[in-house]
Amino acid sequence: MEELRVGLALGIPWLAGTLWVRALWREALTGVWSLALGYGYFLGLLAAVLLLRVQAAVGWPLDFAGPTLLLALLGLVGGGWAWRRAGFRFPCWDSKGWRTTAPEWFKRSLFLLLLAWISWRLFLLAQEIWLRPLYPWDAWTTWGVRARVWSELQQLVPFVDPERWLADASGSVYTVHAWEYPNAVSLLALWPTLAFGAWREPVAHLPWLGAALALSLGFYGQARLWGTSPLAALVFVWLLLSLPILDTHIALAGYADLWLAAVFGLAVCALLQWARTGDRWQGVLALLLALACPWIKREGLVWALVLIPAATVVWTPRRYWLWLAGGFLLALALWFAVGGVVFTVTGWGEVQLTPQVLQLPLLGRFELHYHDIWEPVARNLLILGNWHLFGYLLLAAFLLGLPRVLTEPWRLAGIVVTVAGLLMLFVLFFFTEAYLWALQYTSINRVFLHFAPALLFWALTVIARQRPVASST
Repeated sequence: MEELRVGLALGIPWLAGTLWVRALWREALTGVWSLALGYGYFLGLLAAVLLLRVQAAVGWPLDFAGPTLLLALLGLVGGGWAWRRAGFRFPCWDSKGWRTTAPEWFKRSLFLLLLAWISWRLFLLAQEIWLRPLYPWDAWTTWGVRARVWSELQQLVPFVDPERWLADASGSVYTVHAWEYPNAVSLLALWPTLAFGAWREPVAHLPWLGAALALSLGFYGQARLWGTSPLAALVFVWLLLSLPILDTHIALAGYADLWLAAVFGLAVCALLQWARTGDRWQGVLALLLALACPWIKREGLVWALVLIPAATVVWTPRRYWLWLAGGFLLALALWFAVGGVVFTVTGWGEVQLTPQVLQLPLLGRFELHYHDIWEPVARNLLILGNWHLFGYLLLAAFLLGLPRVLTEPWRLAGIVVTVAGLLMLFVLFFFTEAYLWALQYTSINRVFLHFAPALLFWALTVIARQRPVASST
């Protein structure tokens, strides 16, 4: 019975999100169902934990049944809308989209072989998740601690700073090392344990396995909508799931980095689709997932802001691109000439953006000094085993993409979001105290993981042959 409740707690939000995402498209386009399953998982699970917050805000005890019932009703509405708009036709095999002279039987065989490899990989990761107790450091000190406390007490008791915790005599508040972190990831771990009826770590880790599967489905669906063949799309999914650092974060369930990488990556996929086709529903998906990034992790705010320059390029007519670039360079020169800007955001605190100091509410204060760490960065990204040959694939994508960057809006949007993200990482690791993460070979790979699915999809758009999207048969 407990296993059934856990299945319902995870399956119904996933189904509800899937049906609502599917309802956005009138046509039964190739790849829409895969896309809906991928995006629907994240939107559905995030909606479920948001409803937990609502329960706590109105004073009700935490319970999975109420949110699950509400999401089931919403799923019925979304399913009815999807049926009225497009029906439930599923796509068939379509081998077009990648120039090759290989016979059809060979392509189908290779597709099935890759699918078997991916399935076996996910099965092994599922075993790791189910058999391993809570292990990752941040999960052990923050994410999992909050989830277990809330599970045991059946209420979202507050976590505060150590000074306030020491001064409180009521025993109604708690503290952890990173008490100020967003709570969405802890709520995601809490959600299935509420259905199980007690705290159990493998149950709390199941959403991480679903996140890996949903990221793969969403990535595959967007690749198919882009116009690549089933084989080409699955090859890139295979490249994604073969990244050792990504597999580590799936197996060692409990970190927030997998969630941020998946949500931000799928947001970038939707943004580039919107830039290419003008499909407003892709823009809606990009916006929803971008807004979710700061709720997952504090640095998610920075990743969400990275999307703004690319979105600006998409909104700006081609004839104004040179004016846009000139205006940006002029503003940058003026900013440097006046020594930066300092202002206060009511309710948030002081913002400093100067050549010497970067201070942002919720993120902290960073003294800016250049640190020469090219050697450890190159070793981490190009030589050591965390990324296989991913860094070289990105270099190839740059060489192929730069000559055609101004030919189409999506090409410029793709290079803008890529350069903006890499520039942010450059400032973080070369100009702040985070340079120690590279010297010590620690969090540099975790932070770069946030950008990896987005970069891989951008590489797909540059390397793989595209074709106009056609309706499935």
